[in-house]
Amino acid sequence: MLKTWPGRGRLALYVAATVLGIVEAAVLTTDPYEVAGGVALLIGVTHAASIPLALRRPVEAAGLSLVAVTVAALAVARLGEEGWPWMIPPPTLTQLLVLVVLTLVAGWRLAATTLGIQVAIGVVLAVVGMAWNDLVPSLIEVANYASLALLLGALATVARRLSESRSALREEHERRSVVEEKARIARELHDVIAHNMSLITVQARSAPHRVDDVSPAAEAEFAEIADLAASALRQMRGVLDVLRTEEGQSGRVPVPGIDGLSELFESARGTGQRVEVRGALPELTDVAPEVGTAAYRIVQEALSNARRHAPREPVGVDLTLGEEDLGIRVVNPLEGAAPATEATGGGHGLIGMRERASAVGGSLTAGAADGEFVVEAWLPAQTAVRTPTKRGRKTP
Repeated sequence: MLKTWPGRGRLALYVAATVLGIVEAAVLTTDPYEVAGGVALLIGVTHAASIPLALRRPVEAAGLSLVAVTVAALAVARLGEEGWPWMIPPPTLTQLLVLVVLTLVAGWRLAATTLGIQVAIGVVLAVVGMAWNDLVPSLIEVANYASLALLLGALATVARRLSESRSALREEHERRSVVEEKARIARELHDVIAHNMSLITVQARSAPHRVDDVSPAAEAEFAEIADLAASALRQMRGVLDVLRTEEGQSGRVPVPGIDGLSELFESARGTGQRVEVRGALPELTDVAPEVGTAAYRIVQEALSNARRHAPREPVGVDLTLGEEDLGIRVVNPLEGAAPATEATGGGHGLIGMRERASAVGGSLTAGAADGEFVVEAWLPAQTAVRTPTKRGRKTP
């Protein structure tokens, strides 16, 4: 079953059901059908109600639609009109839409079962109606209806599979992003710890030669400190080698920077996300390495948040490089009330983005405003040693 039904698609479905119900009731009361107004209204409303019902209770909706379409056929059975029992336009359009929704929501098996039952009912009606209608034309209409329903069902099945494939690809991208983030954190820890452990090793080994009057006991202590630091560094590298993003690839690779944004955008677009980048991307030499890494991580997390909360909406990314600051602004429309509520909850992703901005002496704000979710960060371009400031721009 599809996990979600787009908000605008749901609204369009409700509108279509309402229109079809009114049209079906109105047509059944006119010439040549002349069904009583109350009966026609009951048929139209009941039949149309099965369309939105299929979104939540598909089995019940299938049964209700079969009852409604059969009653509609019986109501006009003695007219001998061409198209009986299933190709009368209003009930036929409504029932075809029911079958399409059942296919999209519950899969082809329920829709095929519903169609099979309806075809069986059609054959029975054609045989029973031989007293006032020709058998062969009625059976032909049943066959024509079944062919049309099968064609639409096949198209709906393809659409469902494409939607499921895109959702699976998006979920795999999210899972992979989490795994890669853990590996990247491990690499960054390696860069920091390895540098300092190496310094400890060098200083401990050279201390007896740099400091006068070092006793043999102190010299032995320095040697032990150097050996322990070197051993810790080797063990850490051994653990890090296990953290691989691909089979046969070591975990010790350079962390991404500002020059990796183009690849990040292409990767996001590969999942079906619409990413619109405004302005030229900064060059590698325009920002300090640690600032470039922070900018990459902030944009990456902002795109992931947009993909989770509003997967069908476009995401705008605006990077502005000033004389001293790098400005980052990521905007996506909110898709309904639920994403806005989640977005204001302050999840770990937003906390991580704020921590990354603060770590390089910058600031970050994130929140919903005017139907959009905006992530805005200001980072110092060339130095990470500065006091975080609260800065920002007016939202256009």
